[in-house]
Amino acid sequence: MVRRFSSKEEKRRIVAAVIDPGDFPGVEWLGLENHLNVFHTGRKGLPESMARGLALYLNSTAVDNFFRCFSGHTQVNAADLKRMKYPALAVLKKLGQWAMHHKDLAQDTIDEQIEKIAE
Repeated sequence: MVRRFSSKEEKRRIVAAVIDPGDFPGVEWLGLENHLNVFHTGRKGLPESMARGLALYLNSTAVDNFFRCFSGHTQVNAADLKRMKYPALAVLKKLGQWAMHHKDLAQDTIDEQIEKIAE
């Protein structure tokens, strides 16, 4: 999911996170407020590696810089996210698998990994 609003003082406009259903045992449905954009396939969750790779990609400085080039406001709406270009699914899954094995996901670490896939 991606937060729809950010303040001008925040370092990044796009802030993505993964909702892990395992964090909500016994819950069949999860309600979310409308200040979030949710990525899904057919109204169902994404495979974990894809979701984590997508979040990693969206949280990169490169994506933030790109987003700021075409959007001068602090709102991130679904149309903006749909207009963006994304890596191939195989690349997102590979990023996600990498993220699942690395707990330290500081901005520098994320950006280094994104640079590696861009080569």
